[in-house]
This record gives sequence, C-alpha cells and structure tokens, in this order.
Amino acid sequence: MSPSNHAFLPAHSQSAKRVLLITYPRTASNLFIKMLALENQPNVVSNESGGYFFWDAFMKERKTVSRCRPIEQWSPEETVEIRQAFQRNFDYFEAMSQSASYQGKIFFAKEHTMWLADPAAVAQYLSNHDCQASSRLSIQVPNSYGAAGKFSPKNITIFPDAYLETWTLTFLIRHPALVFPSYYRALLDLEKEGFAEPDIIQPMLELHSTLAWTRLLYDWYCEQVQSNPGQNNGICFPILLDAQDVIHHPEIVLKYCELMDMSPERVKFTWQPEMSPHFVNGAVHKSPEAVMMATLNRSTSLLKERTPDTVDITLERAKWEVEFGESLAKRMEKWVKDAMPDYNYLWTRRLRVI
Repeated sequence: MSPSNHAFLPAHSQSAKRVLLITYPRTASNLFIKMLALENQPNVVSNESGGYFFWDAFMKERKTVSRCRPIEQWSPEETVEIRQAFQRNFDYFEAMSQSASYQGKIFFAKEHTMWLADPAAVAQYLSNHDCQASSRLSIQVPNSYGAAGKFSPKNITIFPDAYLETWTLTFLIRHPALVFPSYYRALLDLEKEGFAEPDIIQPMLELHSTLAWTRLLYDWYCEQVQSNPGQNNGICFPILLDAQDVIHHPEIVLKYCELMDMSPERVKFTWQPEMSPHFVNGAVHKSPEAVMMATLNRSTSLLKERTPDTVDITLERAKWEVEFGESLAKRMEKWVKDAMPDYNYLWTRRLRVI
C-alpha cells in the first residue's frame, strides 16, 4: 500500500461538514488557523480561536491526572467534577456544530489529542505509560448517534466510535525535536505567569512528550473507514499535514482548503502583529493564550527559520544541555527518539503539494 496514493473517505459524508483538526502542542496549529482565516471563510463556523472547545475540561483534569493515580483511585468528587466539565464542553461543542449544520456550513474545530483523550486513559498513561485504561469517564452523547457506548481499542477519546465517525479528521504534526522542548519552554512561561502549578510541570511534560496519542487516533480513523475507501483526486483521507510543509510550502494550505470546500482565496500569508497586553491594577497581565501564542502574535508572516529543513537530534541535544541542564536534556533526547517511529510513520502519510 502506498501511503501517498491510498485514500479513505468517510462513508457518511462526501464533503467536510464537520472538520476536527487534531494536533499536539507547538505544532504551529495557531499559525495554521491564522492562515486559514476562518473568520473570513463565508461557509465556515468556528469559535473565536478556531478550536480548543475542551480547554476548560483539560484545565480541570490536569491537577488530578498529574497525581499519577488510575481513575479507580480518584475520589467520587474528582470523578464527578471532571465528568461535568467534559459534559459542559461537549454540549457546547455539539450545539455549535449542529447550528453550523442547520446553516448549511462547515463546522471547524481544533483540539490537542491529549485534551480529547479520556481522562482515565491519561491517568493510566501517567501511572504506567499505558494508554489503555480498564474503565472510562463516560459522557452523555445524543441518542441519535446510535451505539453510544462502543469504543474501539484505539479510540482513546471521550467520544464513542459512532460519534467520532461523523467527523472528518485532519491531523497536524511536527518534528518531536522541535515541539517537545518548545512545550517545556511554554510550560515554564505559564508557571512564571501563574497559569501552571510547579507540581504539574513534569507530569504534563511527560504526557505531551509522545506521539502515541496521535498515532492511535490516526490509525483508529483509518481502520474505521477501510471498508469504504474513496478517491478524491488521489488525496489521502484522513488528511495529515506537517508544519514544515505548511511553513516552507504554504501552497499546501491552498490545497487543503480546496479539499475541505473552503475558499483558497481567503488564505493569509501576511498579517498585522497583535500586541495588546491587558492591564490589571496598572500591571501587564498576560492570558494563557497570549503566553502560548507570543511568537505568532509578534509576527507578520511565516517564520521559516523556526522550522529548519532538517533536524539533527544530536545537535539539538547539545543545545538542550546548555539550556535545560544535562538531566533534562537526556530525558528530552529519549522522548524524541522514542517518538520518531510514530512521527516517521505519520510523516510518510502526509498531504503533499506534488
């Protein structure tokens, strides 16, 4: 099977009416959303940030899962509180997608894989590096989606198979040697600004320094639609993009828009910087979003130097040792090398311009 020629298209839809962009931190997903200019796409509905509908739920769960206990060891109060947070976010997510459907428009959402992962799987991973939990933190999905309780082994999300199958998934990846250290820097900045407690830094770094979540969900989606292969100009579904291509070959974004029934003419390659700090009691106050998007907000166009054509892990390790110290540099190198098989597997299946 040739990864670049084999194509899958969901049987339930021949057009992308509900698009879910699956990412992980520091993949340049905010840049990608800025380029898509969703707010100017006449047939697209999204929220103000182009995604992150489950931010509140993940913020609610991170303290509990960072204690590295399986869900069976959570208190009833912890379980109820986190389930309610996910249910609230899901209800809004679903209501907004249904509103877009009534308008005959595409609903576009973006989420990090780990933020959609069932908290039981996240807790299990931090306990013993196994993504498969013995139980789940279930949420209520409308009965109209059918078998709401069925989850395939590779579906590590809070969404049952029948619900997730109604979405057209797009995946955005980036080289682990670029994203893992960048995420650690972001965590330190968040801690400095008071948005991340010191005791969650290491668990969150451990959780996000892997591509296992993304590969599991990618493989799940491919397996669900294997019985209904479809061709669309030789393009693979689910669509998978690499940040290096987005930045160095931005015409890939135009191609993506065509595949998603969006307007390539609306894509932006330049923009005005966003420098608008908030002041509280006379002091500059940053939001978590501003911390994570600091580089993008200061930019006016694509910053190609931040995504080199080639990445030498050995050379990067030497930089990490200077920046982070020997101990963390050693761990970072191991995380990157352990993630490379998953990254290379996904990279060969990416959408290409030619």
